[in-house]
Amino acid sequence: KRLDTVTPEKLFPGHDALRLDATLSLVGTTQVLYFADRPPLSMSFEDKTVRWTSEPAANVAYPVGEASYEAIEVRQGLLAATINHPESNSNDMVVFDLAGKRAVIVHSVMMAGTSTVAERSVIIEAGIGSEIGERFEPTKELVGKRIHWTYGPTHFFEHIYIEPELYVWHGIIGPEAGMGAVEPTSVRKIAEKLYLFTWSDRATPFNGALVIDLNAAPKSAGRLVGWDADKRLISQVIVGATGVLVNETNY
Repeated sequence: KRLDTVTPEKLFPGHDALRLDATLSLVGTTQVLYFADRPPLSMSFEDKTVRWTSEPAANVAYPVGEASYEAIEVRQGLLAATINHPESNSNDMVVFDLAGKRAVIVHSVMMAGTSTVAERSVIIEAGIGSEIGERFEPTKELVGKRIHWTYGPTHFFEHIYIEPELYVWHGIIGPEAGMGAVEPTSVRKIAEKLYLFTWSDRATPFNGALVIDLNAAPKSAGRLVGWDADKRLISQVIVGATGVLVNETNY
């Protein structure tokens, strides 16, 4: 059963019950990101604001700007920063591997037309301070796992990772209870048993980006973004979840 009426104002409340506490580890730092196909980007972090500068170029819509952000520590030396930029209806989740001097970004944009809104998300890699060395490689290590995820008392989901670029979700408790779908995904390996997992919704403008940690009991943290039709703006919620590995199938 799939109904396309679960909008962010219904889905997002309560999704942040288990969000991790913010870290100030980036405050006072400037991270200069070097990309393969665009000018370097300098990001200066304050308490709750990040400011960036980049050389003007055709593929850089906002070469100078600022936005609110929140960072969490997913492991020692590994930080995930969520940056919301309503001016461009875009959102970035940036995973900083400070020891490895590299970063990976999930960049989501909501493109509003006269009658419809489309979501587009891409994964971008960068080196910190210089060109990237070791890349964040796509991985199949989630395939076959069936995990029950709890985002809090009002949101409980089952996820089955069936292919490297497909997963099944099933709502058990919450606004999407009794619903489910197969959605496109991308998975990158960050470290041993640590993954960047991002997916989009085929039916509605939406993107999720999570760091999944399977080192012990499953846990995840990240953000969800959707479209607020009333405000005609991108909408976000920062989330955290605990999980139970139900079983694993060798496909």
